[in-house]
Amino acid sequence: MIHTKSFEGEVVSFQDSIMSAPDLQPKPIPVATSFAFGALQDSKKVWCVTMSAFQNSLEVMHINIPSKSGPETIVDKFSEQCSISDETTKAEISVIANVPLLENSILRSEMHQTSAAALLPKAKSKKPTSQKGVQNQPLTFQRKIKSSGYSSAPRTKMFSPNTSQGKTSFSKSKKSQPSSGTNHRNLLKEFPMNADPPNTLKYSLTVADQPVSISDLNFSDDGQYLACALADKSAQVMKMPLTKLGTCLTGHNASLNSVSWSHDGAWLITSSDDKTAKVWAKGDADSVLTFRHIKHNHQQEESGTAAKGGTSKKENPCFSKEIKHAQFYYVDKFIILTSGNSFYLYKYNLDTSRDEIKRYETRSRYKLVKEFSMEEANQVMCLSAANGFYSYIVICTGSDKSIELFDLNVGQRLTKIEAAHSRCVHSISQNQGSNFSSISASTYNMFATAAVTDGIKVWDVRTNRCIRKLEGHLNRAHACSTTFSPCGQYLVTGSEDKSAYVFDLREGAVIEKLMGHTDVVSCVAYHPLYAEILTGTLDGKLRLFSDR
Repeated sequence: MIHTKSFEGEVVSFQDSIMSAPDLQPKPIPVATSFAFGALQDSKKVWCVTMSAFQNSLEVMHINIPSKSGPETIVDKFSEQCSISDETTKAEISVIANVPLLENSILRSEMHQTSAAALLPKAKSKKPTSQKGVQNQPLTFQRKIKSSGYSSAPRTKMFSPNTSQGKTSFSKSKKSQPSSGTNHRNLLKEFPMNADPPNTLKYSLTVADQPVSISDLNFSDDGQYLACALADKSAQVMKMPLTKLGTCLTGHNASLNSVSWSHDGAWLITSSDDKTAKVWAKGDADSVLTFRHIKHNHQQEESGTAAKGGTSKKENPCFSKEIKHAQFYYVDKFIILTSGNSFYLYKYNLDTSRDEIKRYETRSRYKLVKEFSMEEANQVMCLSAANGFYSYIVICTGSDKSIELFDLNVGQRLTKIEAAHSRCVHSISQNQGSNFSSISASTYNMFATAAVTDGIKVWDVRTNRCIRKLEGHLNRAHACSTTFSPCGQYLVTGSEDKSAYVFDLREGAVIEKLMGHTDVVSCVAYHPLYAEILTGTLDGKLRLFSDR
């Protein structure tokens, strides 16, 4: 049997023992020469009629294809294997947390916050002096002592401070509220679930004076800010609508690989090829926390030996390879980084208070909770984990063309999909919806992967099979990202033919082609509140497409 939507086959061996009826004993069908399949609409059973070359009889049987509850109008789900049994004993895997945390779960780890006063060196207490005699008195000037002239008439007015300055333009409110602008009433709005895909160019912006590759795009969960990772060692934070540049974040020494917002929209994390990751406060150009060492960022001894309460450099080495991906996890409680063939789970504490004398000395702290490795891969290519809601599932793709699912509640690997693509996966995206959309719980179990020359495959975490394969765009050399729409009906991808493609997951076909770009479309992002698609190209240009 061949699944016409994923182009993958199911093998049923007629030489094995097959139960034809409940009251019959299992028996094989010797040399099945012909067979036919059929199924009724909305039926969970596939009927099969086979004929043997050495028997004067027909065998009629049905094959149950176990499927989980979910919207079958979006995708057709195939299980890991066809089974003839009426009951399925396979445990259900869900992206949304459906069981309580274990008592010994690593997700119960806490980072105890330390106040800024506690981090300062304690001053030695002085014993009160019992000296008798003249004590220190406040210094006063009498009228007979000549002063500098400022206190005697006539007084000279040196300067007049200007105290009528308004707020900066960054926080100045505008009278007119565009469609994607900041508005508190947006919290009461909903994403248009039945809206058509965007196809009209609304805004166009160049992020740099010279052409520079855009490596990642990410909207904040409220849709009011956009973060853009660039190959010129910087990141841009822009306020919607996309009319002008915003805050430039500089501090990395190599090109950026990823950029991701926290769920509350107050923090931003970036990863780079310089083997570091940095956390930034929204609207601030200086980083708050830098991930450089694997275990923690406590003070290191220059001599390499452990001091009292400290750790040596040998016990806490720096990252040996570039950090490909960094993101907040478990509703901003943790941070996940990928480096080499492992990903790291950290607990952290951010402190924005600074000492003006030691302004470059950070008070923020992080500590490693656990390291997870893909044993057969040399490098973790992509990682995805939901942060908008509580989820235990982390999806990784490796350089060995495999996909692995980890359950951080249990703290171990759940399953592994061998040879998921013919090439290494360069992009992975989950259907996470948004704060303004309401979709069924089973739809969150979908995720998509993309590989060079092998198209896009849509998967379900509850199975090990591809449920849909999407083709039609051009992807032969560059890493073009993908993203789901908040309604879960569309999938957007970049392409090397200077266009972006919008796929309908229900039909598996291209329904929109966004053209007009001047270079390869490397990044795409879907607005969480409005039916708008943002595209980024290798020459550093952003384009926002709307449905109106």
